[in-house]
Amino acid sequence: MLILLGVAFLIVWRAGDHPPNVSIALAVAFINSNGAMWMLLEELRVSAAIRVPVNVLSFILGAGFYIRASQLFPRTLTPEDIMSSRTIWGKIKPLCVALVFFLRARAVWVFVIVVSLLPFGGAIRLVIVLMGLVYFYVMYRSGDVETRSKVLWFLEAALAVFVIGLVGEGVNAALHGTGSPTLRVMHLVLFNAANCLAQVICIFAAVFYAGAISPALVIRKTFIYGMTAALLLFTYATVEAFLVNFLVDVTGISDRFAGALLGTLFGLAFHPIKNRMEHALQRLGPLARREARYQLSTINH
Repeated sequence: MLILLGVAFLIVWRAGDHPPNVSIALAVAFINSNGAMWMLLEELRVSAAIRVPVNVLSFILGAGFYIRASQLFPRTLTPEDIMSSRTIWGKIKPLCVALVFFLRARAVWVFVIVVSLLPFGGAIRLVIVLMGLVYFYVMYRSGDVETRSKVLWFLEAALAVFVIGLVGEGVNAALHGTGSPTLRVMHLVLFNAANCLAQVICIFAAVFYAGAISPALVIRKTFIYGMTAALLLFTYATVEAFLVNFLVDVTGISDRFAGALLGTLFGLAFHPIKNRMEHALQRLGPLARREARYQLSTINH
């Protein structure tokens, strides 16, 4: 989450007057700042009277910029794009009219502000994700080869978040009132980790593989490698701590033995991951440099 937040703000800072890059970066930044800000304020023991309005505000900004990014990146969607779309969204008249109506920035922000005040948090998030997913899909289907290449991984990210959120809400409903506290914590950890991992993979693929945003606007690949390794280590430490406590509670073995066992297993699993990541960066390095030179020359002219 913090890695995505940092990369997004770097793109905003260095993208200058290139609106498509700024729109997608603002969306990623505010989406991830929502959870990060809530955790930070909780750690600082800030009162709920301050935490809740800040959380609502960051949610509104994240949702609004996300929908607007799906309409503006990598080019601006027009009513003609939607009405001539060969998808179900262009063939069913009420859906087509609704999508055209929400192409207006004012309509998007009013909609987001209104729904953010409703009590159905999980359902509202799914509706917003689905709305952006539809616009990304229309953008993909109506665009040329270059547009499709740029928008594909953001479409995949929105689809992954929607599917993970849908499954998560279903599991949460099944566990409500019947699941044990351990299962609820495991559900929260696993689905949050899956959500963050899907976003990291898709957005980094968009930047460093597909060239949707110039890698020169982000940061050196060596720093990305270090941050990715840090993310993997943090995930490893979090999951290991949870599984150690779970094994101790279930089996009654000592925490030292459980920690040593899981540490060995995770160590064996992370070594091939590290090697694959190094090979991937070595392959993507020349591609990223060529794409950076091309996109920077395009922006400068």
